[in-house]
Amino acid sequence: MTDITIRPATTADSPAIAGLVTQLGYPSTEAEIASRLAPILARPDYALWVAEASGSVVGLTGVFVHLAVEYDGLYGRLLGLVVDEPFRGQGIGKKLLDQTERWLRERGVSKLTLTSGKQRAEAHRFYRRLGYAESGFRFGKNL
Repeated sequence: MTDITIRPATTADSPAIAGLVTQLGYPSTEAEIASRLAPILARPDYALWVAEASGSVVGLTGVFVHLAVEYDGLYGRLLGLVVDEPFRGQGIGKKLLDQTERWLRERGVSKLTLTSGKQRAEAHRFYRRLGYAESGFRFGKNL
């Protein structure tokens, strides 16, 4: 496996992040990503990291912290996790998720939730292998 570095994302990563988000099925331009990143990166309750291999961004994860009504304390919600297709299966996704979980634990967060589209069978196997369990359905509505 290539040496992987996990570091905080910056707006300079917008071109690579646009490609990764597009691979997830959300076509995005560099300009759109840059405008989305600015407010996220400014918030202390949000965090974004990229995985770098040989100076190129090959993965992304992000999380934010919530309060809950259904239980005490804070919980984390995954913004997304994606590894560039040619780099999948090399442990990069696990490294990104480990960073996310570590950051949450440092803030006293003991639960992480995420959503994943029905069509992402490979991602579902990945999450199950790492101890995540299905807990319901996701519904959405454009307003």
